[in-house]
Amino acid sequence: MDLQRKLARLAARAPAAPPPPEPVPAVPVAPAPSPAEASVFDALRVQLQRRRGRLARASVGADVALFHDAAPWPFAPTESEHGTLHRSRTRLDPAAKHGAVPVQRALAARGEALATLGLDAALAGVDVARALFLDTETTGLSGGTGTLAFLVGVAYFEDDELVVEQLFVHDPDAEAALLSRVAALVAGASALITFNGKSFDLPLLRSRFVLARVEPPALPPHLDLLHVARRIYGARVERCSLTTLERDVLRFERLDDVAGEDIPERYRRYLREGDRAGVVPVVRHNLWDLVALAALTGELAARVARAPSEGRFEADDHVGMARTSLRAGDHAGAIAHAADALSHGQGDASRAAHLIAARAHHKTGDALGRSGRLLAALALAPHDPAIHLELARCYERDLDDAHRALEHAHQAHGAEPPSALAKRVQRLTRRCQQGVQLRLPGF
Repeated sequence: MDLQRKLARLAARAPAAPPPPEPVPAVPVAPAPSPAEASVFDALRVQLQRRRGRLARASVGADVALFHDAAPWPFAPTESEHGTLHRSRTRLDPAAKHGAVPVQRALAARGEALATLGLDAALAGVDVARALFLDTETTGLSGGTGTLAFLVGVAYFEDDELVVEQLFVHDPDAEAALLSRVAALVAGASALITFNGKSFDLPLLRSRFVLARVEPPALPPHLDLLHVARRIYGARVERCSLTTLERDVLRFERLDDVAGEDIPERYRRYLREGDRAGVVPVVRHNLWDLVALAALTGELAARVARAPSEGRFEADDHVGMARTSLRAGDHAGAIAHAADALSHGQGDASRAAHLIAARAHHKTGDALGRSGRLLAALALAPHDPAIHLELARCYERDLDDAHRALEHAHQAHGAEPPSALAKRVQRLTRRCQQGVQLRLPGF
């Protein structure tokens, strides 16, 4: 028997080969951090140290710190009553600054100053040590029920240190855990401090509470710094965004910051592909916003109290503060801030300061003070009909000097409707004629 036949016979007797094993289904595994992701926080820390507003690295025990060397992904999962909560906590050193302004200065803010800034008497009793700074990052910039707040950042003081707590929706189905934590923090706060929170963040969160069937918290007094900034810095700062205020007031400029319009797509890419590296800059952006809120609160409260501060504050800003104090009913403060504006500026700022001080004197019943300020404003703008009209009113009603009132009324054309001005001139003319007749000999 030849060799080929033997091999064929042996092959026929051999047992059949077992079928190949079925493929094991793949288990989804979170993507490993990339080297770029691991180095992003080191680069951030170097950038911050180059500025006067260096943020100290945090030490938060078992929690994941945003600037921790070994924590490229800042969120750690913790179990809660409503599911898994992904949270990051960062504690700033008490000496930390944001730009030129110490972050801890917010602790010195008094409720009365916040009430003046917010034009809200409910803020007068606020303890800033228990206030909550809040900012959200969302899947859309226009709001609506389809918009998700996938990152909610809050900051609060704990043992005189600012703690930034950031909550992340790793899965849209796990939103309830985040909302429950936000509700607990809001319920325990003495006040909310936001930037455009009244128009955007709070209405959005309110709708999310309803959709997620989570009991919304009762809201404490709310200070929206966007409205404050427009009143005080609006004449000088071209656009009252938080990043602009950081640069032009706090002296802090962000490098490599993510644009707000790019944030929604970064989160969508995270949900599709698990791209953590794209979310990390959003977390950094949110943290900067919260630290800026605390620093800006301290800066503005110090300016209300006319206390020393390192932020940039120019003549137009003093005018804005004087006008805000006047609207808040702080007439002495309005006069003092107007004086500060006069010592720092000239031209339009000085004229505006004189006019604000004149209104404050009028509110306190000081007619001579009012007329003096109006005359000072008129010296800077001799042909301003509005100032002439105010002087006509002051001389007629407060100082009982019809002759001077009539002089200014003749130069107030355009400051009030023609019919009203004509009646004013006729009335003052009659009074002046009556005064001449009473002084004629024989009467």
